[in-house]
Amino acid sequence: MRKYLCLLLFLLMSGVANAQTNMLATFNLHQNEVLKIGMIVLGVWALLNIIIGSFKLMKATRNKRFFFQMNIYWNIVNMVIASVALYSLLTQTPATLALPESIQQHDWYKKILYLNIGLDVAYLFIGIWLQERSRTSPKIEQLKGWGQSIVLQGFFLLLLDVVLATMLEDKATILYSLIPS
Repeated sequence: MRKYLCLLLFLLMSGVANAQTNMLATFNLHQNEVLKIGMIVLGVWALLNIIIGSFKLMKATRNKRFFFQMNIYWNIVNMVIASVALYSLLTQTPATLALPESIQQHDWYKKILYLNIGLDVAYLFIGIWLQERSRTSPKIEQLKGWGQSIVLQGFFLLLLDVVLATMLEDKATILYSLIPS
């Protein structure tokens, strides 16, 4: 009888461990998908800005010329970031991560997103400052166009990073509930 009780206890405990492993794998896959979608959105935004900006740049004059110029430069960097991040996410096998690795990776993603949110706010202020500076500078058109572009790009990146951080934070309770007490 004692053997059967031990066997039952072992089966129950392995079932709990298996459920935790499935929850962890599900969490990791969800987090990976959220970030993939975010990088695809960033890549599409960058590609659209580069294509539209290239066509508009040919006909643009005055500050609009500098606006489209900065959009192209800015989004070349965005395209590189999105490509590298997407490649990294596609080559990972998130379902196989152990709990400590999952927590470490989740915290790292959050730190990167919060750092980016801070940078995005700084971009907004820099863009506004450039537009204000254009009023008293001999480079009126250039500073105004660059400022408008940086405000637009900073606002988009802020929106994207806040959405991604919120989506990651929303599911974090699942991850942290798996930590043994």
